[in-house]
Amino acid sequence: MDVPHANAVIVERRVRARDREVLNDCAAAAMRSIQENGLHIDPRSFSVWYEYHQGSNPDLRRLIDILLSNRKTVGTDDVARLYDRFIANPGDHQDLRATAERMQDTLCQVLALVREAGVDASRFGTAIRTVSGRFADSECSIGTLVQCLISEARDVAARAGRIEGALTRNGEMIRTMQDSLSDAREAAITDALTGLANRRHLDETMRVLTGVAMNDGGPVSLLIFDIDHFKRVNDRWGHPVGDLVIQLAAATIRADLRDTDLAARYGGEEFAVLLPGVAIDEATTIGERIRKAFATHKMVLRESREAVGMLTVSVGAAGYEPGEPLAEWVRRADAALYEAKAAGRNRLVVAHVPEDVA
Repeated sequence: MDVPHANAVIVERRVRARDREVLNDCAAAAMRSIQENGLHIDPRSFSVWYEYHQGSNPDLRRLIDILLSNRKTVGTDDVARLYDRFIANPGDHQDLRATAERMQDTLCQVLALVREAGVDASRFGTAIRTVSGRFADSECSIGTLVQCLISEARDVAARAGRIEGALTRNGEMIRTMQDSLSDAREAAITDALTGLANRRHLDETMRVLTGVAMNDGGPVSLLIFDIDHFKRVNDRWGHPVGDLVIQLAAATIRADLRDTDLAARYGGEEFAVLLPGVAIDEATTIGERIRKAFATHKMVLRESREAVGMLTVSVGAAGYEPGEPLAEWVRRADAALYEAKAAGRNRLVVAHVPEDVA
């Protein structure tokens, strides 16, 4: 074997060893999380926690982090909702569903292998205690003791080798499917023009967050942004420039948010921001900061150097009131947005609190 080829083989083996280590670490972390949250060890809970620790699904991770910060534990009902949303049926995208189902099957196999490895370790420990007890009772000689342990160790080593090979193969399958799943999921929940969440993903996340707020009473706020006089831009400069304005607006909104916040294209030139754990006073401060950031942008066409003008937005803000229907929360934020536009635009208005909770 020549030196370059030998080095390539060594590197490949190291990569495979590292991949196996990552796979085992994620599986072990998933098992710990299941136990820490008082859940049953089953394929559903294992799949959710495996994806959480593997980190390939930031939306799943964000929602679990929100649940943990509010409740300290993730319950069986939470796991069921997370599984249904992100793994079993994460949207209408056929490729995404098929990939998720294949990944679920593979993760079930990994779970079985992890359990098998645990059984082997337990069996070896039992063998040691049994033979040691017989030796202490003078039922066997030192030679017999050594032979028994060597035989048991060989059996365990052989099974461990088979488990390691199976884990490696499954790990490679999981990585391939994760890439496919990530691409399909991204397409299913993302607005193509802006890279923000789409309306459907926004609606699903709102349902989850309002459910958390209903159970724990924690705050969650909604901001709705609308680009002022956007129709004038389209009418004068055309849709290509209008698309650039929308992309700039999306980047401006996203730049001022935390990882746990969700920015979405609400429709046309409107955007929405979900702020979990944020009360309306703080949400107003965030909304005002973003609104002022817009006013610093003066768009100029690259080729002709013609000025498109200053970009401003109107903003409606509403804090969720526990027990309030989701549609009513959105309606209040939308009404506040239209108040802002009616009052002269380029301003933020806070929604009125419903009378029955005021």
